[in-house]
Amino acid sequence: MQGTDMSQISIYEGEDYRSFESSDLPIKIGTDLNADIRILGPLSIGVVLLLDSLDGRPFIQVVNEKIEVLINGQLLSGNHRINNGDRIDVADKSIAFELSSDNTLTLTVTSNEDSLQPTQFQKKTAGTTIFGSRIFKYSAVALILGLTYFLFYLFTSKAVEINTMPADAKVSVSGGFFPHLKISGRFLLRPGEYRADYSRSGYFPNSLDIEINDESSQVIDIKLKKLPGIITFTTRPDVDYELYLEGKRSTPSICEDVEISLEECRQNWLALGAILAAGTRDVELRFEKYFPIKEQLVINGMGEEQEFIFDLEPAWADVQIDTKPSGAEIFIDSKNVGLTPLDLDLIEGQHVLGIKKNGYKDFSTEIAVKARENIVLEPFNLNRLDSKLSVVSYPKGASVNIDSVYRGMTPVEIDLEPLVAHTVSVSKPGYKTMDQIIELKTVETLRSMAKDSEVINLDLQPIFGTILIQGTQDAEVIQGEKSLGNIPLKVNLIAKEQILTIKKDGLLTQDINVKPTPGFDQTLKIKLLTPEEAVLAAMPQSIKTSQGHQMRLISTGQFIVGTPRRTQGRQSNETERLVEITRPFYVGTREITNNEFRKFKPKHTSGAETYRELSNGLHPTVMVTWEDAVGFCNWLSKRESLDPAYRLVDGLHQLIQPMTNGYRLLTEVEWEWVARYNGGGGAQKYPWGASMPPIEDSGNFADESAESLMTNVLTDYWDGYPISSPVAKFEPNKLGLYDLGGNVSEWVNDYYAVVNRDLDQLDKDPYGPDDGTVRVIRGSSWRHSTITALRYAYRDYGTQGRLDVGFRIARYTDNE
Repeated sequence: MQGTDMSQISIYEGEDYRSFESSDLPIKIGTDLNADIRILGPLSIGVVLLLDSLDGRPFIQVVNEKIEVLINGQLLSGNHRINNGDRIDVADKSIAFELSSDNTLTLTVTSNEDSLQPTQFQKKTAGTTIFGSRIFKYSAVALILGLTYFLFYLFTSKAVEINTMPADAKVSVSGGFFPHLKISGRFLLRPGEYRADYSRSGYFPNSLDIEINDESSQVIDIKLKKLPGIITFTTRPDVDYELYLEGKRSTPSICEDVEISLEECRQNWLALGAILAAGTRDVELRFEKYFPIKEQLVINGMGEEQEFIFDLEPAWADVQIDTKPSGAEIFIDSKNVGLTPLDLDLIEGQHVLGIKKNGYKDFSTEIAVKARENIVLEPFNLNRLDSKLSVVSYPKGASVNIDSVYRGMTPVEIDLEPLVAHTVSVSKPGYKTMDQIIELKTVETLRSMAKDSEVINLDLQPIFGTILIQGTQDAEVIQGEKSLGNIPLKVNLIAKEQILTIKKDGLLTQDINVKPTPGFDQTLKIKLLTPEEAVLAAMPQSIKTSQGHQMRLISTGQFIVGTPRRTQGRQSNETERLVEITRPFYVGTREITNNEFRKFKPKHTSGAETYRELSNGLHPTVMVTWEDAVGFCNWLSKRESLDPAYRLVDGLHQLIQPMTNGYRLLTEVEWEWVARYNGGGGAQKYPWGASMPPIEDSGNFADESAESLMTNVLTDYWDGYPISSPVAKFEPNKLGLYDLGGNVSEWVNDYYAVVNRDLDQLDKDPYGPDDGTVRVIRGSSWRHSTITALRYAYRDYGTQGRLDVGFRIARYTDNE
């Protein structure tokens, strides 16, 4: 049973059997009428033992040592954990305990014969015949009936404890058909309805209806309410006040503060003074001209008289107010308090002072008043009501400034102070500014003249400036709806900001903002654009990828790819042909770095197993196949929600036609356009110019620092990098593009092929053959030192990644 609550407790007492659950614990053993096991002894002893459970095991606790208790023949005091077979002897009872394996506790209660001490019976002699008399018999019958009645009442009554606060209150119980005995502080009452009356000096008497049920014992708590206190509030000086209790306004009599009828309050209490319910009260007294009194007062109540005396502190100051002229109405916080000059008392705090007088402007200000600190305000100079001035100009829309303050556009009506000189200035772009000094009459005077306002009418004089317009020959110049002539053109225009429209068939119309200046001829140079030129001009000149890679906008153009025969270093695969790029595109200013590529393939090493420097995050990524390069392009397109430029066909990437706006490799023609021709800026043979040798810091080639690695190197040239270098380390070309020659060669989009075509045949936006076995590689690298390989026209090809081959990205501005 250890660690588990008892499921059932059984008590056998003679033929009586009772069953208890663990929730019924504790079981009470004692002389108390409500005890579960009654023992012999005075009722006043009450409960002697409690049987309870702790940690799932039963224990017995001695709670009253007035009766001796034995456990297994030993004196018991305090607590004892019950074991199977334990026996307790108390008064006239012996209790045996049996613990079973099914969590059942059995108590067997028997009479303890050792505690009973009968007297020896002695037969009465014939001399005791009084017990045989009739009187004795009747008395015995009456005694037995009375004892039976009493025992019935005693054993069928319930012990009811009525506690009062305060404890010495008088309590009486009425009702029922039996007497109301009080034993050991408890009333013995049979089940039924009763009335308890209670009272005490200084408290309200009251009564309570109670109902006694079949429970063995009941406890009723009654709290008496104190009578209110009779309170007097005395102020020095003696002035009227408003009374607030707990923040709520009340009347000085405050019958509502106590729980008695209003009639009883007025008859029995009101004549005695203010009354307050007993307790700690938040009391506030508010005065018209004194600081409020806020106190937490203890009201004794119980009919006791209390006086509270308060010394008051003035909350006002004397304030003197005057105006020029006098006789103005004074308002304090919107309340009219008199005419100036005025002397008045104001309560401490912020107040709004308002002043009004016919014919003058209303005036208001705030004044701060501190108690007992008198104030003499400087006289207020009142301003007359404004008169109205109307300003009209031709043409209208002129700016009006009065006394250097902007007041609106003509025609305009303005309020101004009368009898004062004002400077009126009227100006309009392209016209002479006109100034005038005016002094307005008062409102009263204007009314006497049947006028609402004074009026100024002004005719503005125009001024002109000369504009010389040059540029697109024969383009028409229009002002508004009027044609001024064709370019070249010289015109005189009003000296104000205006719009000229320039247009010519086949070109886009332009609107030009001009502002002629008198005495100074201005020259405008206008170039009208074709629609294609306008589109290019509207595009951003540079953009950045989500990786921060900058890309430049490249314009269109027509040029010849390849190399003329007999050119030094020329290869047979450099055939010439005429090509045209018709769509502007963006190209990366540098090659893709290891840091950028590893976002796509985190484990890429760029051949660090051969040369450690190749894996540097700022160096161009190498040892990538053409498939790796276009895979990166598609990954970056998806990351930026662009349409991919390539699709997988039989496990290999192919360029999508028509071409999308996704990232891709440069076509071979685009690469040659940005490298060799500088995007239309002029042809160039080598990255540094037209002839060998390379000039200083022109790129990362096979220089003297690479002698230990390369068979052939450039003599008398030192770039400081035997392998690859960080991107954008050397000077860019005229388009701002880095490393098109040197550092690493670059994959381009096209399959490798040798194309033979007449120069009179134009090839627009070629992207190479539709199929092939190897891809084109363009540009020299850190491994190259020969005249052939260092030229921009040099063509190479491959399929696998190399230590000196990387790539750069391109894209169109939009889908085709």
